[in-house]
Amino acid sequence: MCYLIVFSSSESIKTQLESLLSSSVSSLVTIETAPYPNGFVSLLPGGLPAAFIADTQNDPEQIQNPWLQLLPMQYPQIPYYNYDASPDFAEQLDKLAKARSRSAAAPLASYAQTLAFLEQITSTPLITGTEKLNFSAYTKYSFAACALMLNGNETIPSLRDACGNLVKQYPSSFCYINYQSNVLLFTLYAKTGDFTQLELNRQTFLDKMQSEGNPCPPFKVGIIHHGLPGLISSYMEAVQVYYVNKLRTPCTYFDEISSPPGQPLKLQRLKEIERSIRTDIQFLEGQNVLQYVRLWFDECKNLNSTLNELKYDLINLYSTIKYVLFDMYNLKLKRIKSGLEVHEILNIATLEELERWFYNWLIYTLDNFDLTRSNTDFQIDEVLQFITNHITDGLTLTKISSYFYVNPSYLSTLFKKETGQTYISYVTKVKMEKACELLNSNFKVFEVSSMLGYEDIRHFRNTFKKYHGIPPSEYKAK
Repeated sequence: MCYLIVFSSSESIKTQLESLLSSSVSSLVTIETAPYPNGFVSLLPGGLPAAFIADTQNDPEQIQNPWLQLLPMQYPQIPYYNYDASPDFAEQLDKLAKARSRSAAAPLASYAQTLAFLEQITSTPLITGTEKLNFSAYTKYSFAACALMLNGNETIPSLRDACGNLVKQYPSSFCYINYQSNVLLFTLYAKTGDFTQLELNRQTFLDKMQSEGNPCPPFKVGIIHHGLPGLISSYMEAVQVYYVNKLRTPCTYFDEISSPPGQPLKLQRLKEIERSIRTDIQFLEGQNVLQYVRLWFDECKNLNSTLNELKYDLINLYSTIKYVLFDMYNLKLKRIKSGLEVHEILNIATLEELERWFYNWLIYTLDNFDLTRSNTDFQIDEVLQFITNHITDGLTLTKISSYFYVNPSYLSTLFKKETGQTYISYVTKVKMEKACELLNSNFKVFEVSSMLGYEDIRHFRNTFKKYHGIPPSEYKAK
């Protein structure tokens, strides 16, 4: 299916375009009309069209529309046309439709759905209605969101130029501006299998943000998450960095909330309690977490922390608990996912009220998560595919856990539950299948052993014989 986006104020433009197409391709073309953009033209990666068309014939003044001029810069791989009814344009459009209809599928989310989704996450503190988009179709994408809260002093040309430079430097990205909420969203993305490149892009962006003489607007940056729910989480993290900045340590990215520069090392006792809280939620479904939190407050009081210091540490603990839950469980109530709790923490006036608030929040949260692990199916499928694609890269459980931002122990347990095999046994099986493929490609036995990470060739031979019934040399001879 060939998908086209047409910017026009005319209601009849869709009919006019359909009449220009030959009968052989008209049934294979989907045309979506949209009003002329007054902000950054952003699309989710799976919603890219075969072409953009601007109806400058019916709206000649729009040929100077600054947002339309950004299109070739932000999406250089997508053709851009000014509409006219000439035979040359009709022939060009017909050729495009014939070529793209053989390969281009319908978008995962249309332009209208994209704008509705982006407007939603940048305007309302309670994320609602997101079920209207097909989340499962975006599980192959990962996102890192960067948020900029506009204060009214920024000029449109300067914002446009800044974002134009960003999308040129980072082709796998998009920008969206919400004028009503004064929010600018810049998002890096990549296929989940290309997670390493996304992490590299995020790190270079952070380095740029923190360099001297940086011309880039002061974005706040979330960490990488998978799928559209992950884009929401990353955006909420970026917004939370603003709240933390109101305390004592200026931050740029969400990672700093857990370990801000210059923060003195926590006492071992406090670190042990926080580790116990995470472990209890991960493996015991929070059975003893209230007792650990009481110990945590007692330890903080013994350190004679000020109220602001305690607020800062509590936001760290709150973030840890919430994102452990995000990784492992389905949360029943949308309020838990909103990030509004940081506002509430900052407005608390006394230590006693702060402690009472946190107990109430924790009880409420523990009562409203689903014991079914969240996103299990697609996460395991992604892990299995990742193992297959990178079987010669020396993958360890710790390394692959870091790629998917999950705890190694949790991944090991989940892997066994979902596949019926241990991580090691599954990787070994994939290696033995890959060994056959490599031997069939005329690689020598010692080369295959080395490529698959076996330092001891005897170990490789014994493992191969166990799986295939014959030594690799005999398999190769056959």
